[in-house]
Amino acid sequence: MREVSKSQFISRIVMLSALTVALRFVFVAFPNIKPVTAIFLWVAYSWGLVDALLVMALSMLVSGIYLGFGMVVFWQIIAYGLVLAVWSKLLVPIFKFHTNFGKLEAVFAGALVFLYGFVISFLIAWQYSMPFFVYWLAGLSFDLAHALSTALFYPIIVTIFRRIL
Repeated sequence: MREVSKSQFISRIVMLSALTVALRFVFVAFPNIKPVTAIFLWVAYSWGLVDALLVMALSMLVSGIYLGFGMVVFWQIIAYGLVLAVWSKLLVPIFKFHTNFGKLEAVFAGALVFLYGFVISFLIAWQYSMPFFVYWLAGLSFDLAHALSTALFYPIIVTIFRRIL
């Protein structure tokens, strides 16, 4: 990975954040079916955890201003942060060391989204003093839609960004 200047680094973070915010607006009619998680995971894979966390946090904050800002935005940042940390510290080294796993990246990306759903369900249930398992089970269909869309979008995002960059 080549070294980039501060202005290139900031531009890269802002442009990817703007892209993810725009994509959240484009797919707003489809609950949990958005390519943003795939973009966050690709950034973590290609450029590292710090870049992915910055893109994710900026995206969530900016889109939260337009789509509705509340504690859920911070819960999203925490849940995505955990997912990105697991992805970049546990799975990416395996993908880079064992090339056989490279073909299964999309499957792992989709499966890891269930961690996001679990964490955000826990945080929201805690916030509203709801029974966690009831809330989590009620949202499993949304988690499944999120996981499937991430698994489907991930290879598309990887292909597009590899060609562009």
